[in-house]
Amino acid sequence: MQVGINCGMLGKENENVLRLPSDAFNYDPDLFNCAKKSVETKSLLPILKDEIKSKIQAKRLSQGLEELKVEFESKPQSPLTEEELEKQNHRKLHNRVSAKKCRYKKKIFYSRKQQELHELEKRNQQLKNTINRIETEKDYYMSKLASSPEIMNICTELYGEPLDILCEIKSDNVLNH
Repeated sequence: MQVGINCGMLGKENENVLRLPSDAFNYDPDLFNCAKKSVETKSLLPILKDEIKSKIQAKRLSQGLEELKVEFESKPQSPLTEEELEKQNHRKLHNRVSAKKCRYKKKIFYSRKQQELHELEKRNQQLKNTINRIETEKDYYMSKLASSPEIMNICTELYGEPLDILCEIKSDNVLNH
């Protein structure tokens, strides 16, 4: 983020520039840093916190109390007790066992799905073979019917063209499959 004085140049390239008045560097450095942080985070929270801190300090000083000094330091991490270590190790062990169990279930699930797929493909091939066998039988019996003189006479009586009607029946059945 750039910080500087902007003399009215408004544009996308200057969108992140903090615009300061000419006497900006005469202000309190803490207030300046809060304003800068406020612009960076796009929030008024840093400025509000600084204002509340200033009011509290002013009230303390007016009451004759000393100035409040607040320093934030991260608390040093204390070593874990035996009970906490045991609890942590128990959780880790339980997590490992659960993860192993989950992986095992997933492996079983996928192996069952692979087996089911193999069985379905095998069943599909059997059905295709059955269809081919039945169609071959149908063609055989259709040719027997076409060569039978009794059937020829019946077709001639009904349709007048015995061989043509059998060929149409045969070709229609082939096209439908």
